[in-house]
Amino acid sequence: MRLDVILRVATKLLWPFMLVFAVYIQLHGDYGPGGGFQAGAVAGATVVLYALIHGLPAARRLVP
Repeated sequence: MRLDVILRVATKLLWPFMLVFAVYIQLHGDYGPGGGFQAGAVAGATVVLYALIHGLPAARRLVP
């Protein structure tokens, strides 16, 4: 996917917000449904999305 510029730019813009949302889910678990599993699923989906678009070596540099 090296030639698909739109997906690469959108992923670079989107992944910080996805991680912040995962932290929000983790912290909001005290007051409503949510918590560790849901936050981990969102954080994992963020890493998988980054790996699909930018490649596995780039994802391993991002999350060692």
